[in-house]
Amino acid sequence: MREQAIKAEIINNIIVTMSQYITDHGILNILEQVIREQMVRVEVQEITTLPAQWNDEASLRNQYLIQLFIIKKRNLGRATMEAYLGAVKRLIITLDNKPLDSIDSTDIEWYLSQYESRKGINGPNVEASTYNNERRFLSAFFGWMRKMRIITENPVECTEPKKVYLKPIDYYHPEEIIQLRDACKDARERAIIEAFRSTGARVGEIADIKINQVNLETGDILICGEKGGRYRTLYLDDDARHYYRIYLEGRTDESPYMFTQSRRPYGKMTTCGYRTIIKAIGQRAGLTCRVYPHKSRKTLGMSLKNKGVDLGTIQEVLGHVSPATTSQYYAQSTSKRLRDVRERI
Repeated sequence: MREQAIKAEIINNIIVTMSQYITDHGILNILEQVIREQMVRVEVQEITTLPAQWNDEASLRNQYLIQLFIIKKRNLGRATMEAYLGAVKRLIITLDNKPLDSIDSTDIEWYLSQYESRKGINGPNVEASTYNNERRFLSAFFGWMRKMRIITENPVECTEPKKVYLKPIDYYHPEEIIQLRDACKDARERAIIEAFRSTGARVGEIADIKINQVNLETGDILICGEKGGRYRTLYLDDDARHYYRIYLEGRTDESPYMFTQSRRPYGKMTTCGYRTIIKAIGQRAGLTCRVYPHKSRKTLGMSLKNKGVDLGTIQEVLGHVSPATTSQYYAQSTSKRLRDVRERI
């Protein structure tokens, strides 16, 4: 068993080092396979004076483990990878750069207690769902280290997730959509508002769309979903196509992306850029509710729900990997719908 662990570490060390020179993932996969095939033919023994170089400097060890994770999990979606690495880096900073493979359940419990006490968006502390996400990201990373036999057990498993009470879905009412439209100062802003409203796409999905993916005749946009890696078709309705055409006709840049930054060099819009623009439009509209990109997605889901669309179709439109996710949020009725039912009795 120890010999297998040593072989695995040798292979990992080689792959991490060569990843600095080989950027093609296909070639890196071939290299790893060739090394594994050759390792079968040899016996190895650990020389205790060599691995110490990683233990002398905790920062080097952590850098190595993170780089190894990036290489091994290179098929993860960008947003998922960023979420995992963000949680791990926050953990490292809070624990004063303690080696990741030396962190125990006590460290995790202390870190999560510190994380929980951070100021949240809607209160003095982060919400239970945010806490659970941080815990889940860390568990995924340490679970990977356990599977790689870098550690013997996942220290996050000893902690319990917080109980989450399901809140009513936060969505725009029709009059709020009208206010957002009226507050747009140019065709670009209006096209962005309409694209989010019509497609119900995640902000990262909108950011990745290129012009050649948009069929302006049908409104169809074929994308690879941000979560689950599944293809699905988004839809721009008549209003969305109308304002996107106006925006597109006024563009003079050569960027391939559906939306670009407003200033030279007209680079790709970031997710933060979309959030900033939509928040600014909401402030101009005088809305007192929260205004953010994902709210348009929830609004589309609720609109489909209120029109009697079945949960399976809503799942397909929104690109949920699991029907449980769709059911969790869209099986519930709105207060208006319940009131209408009571009034008919």
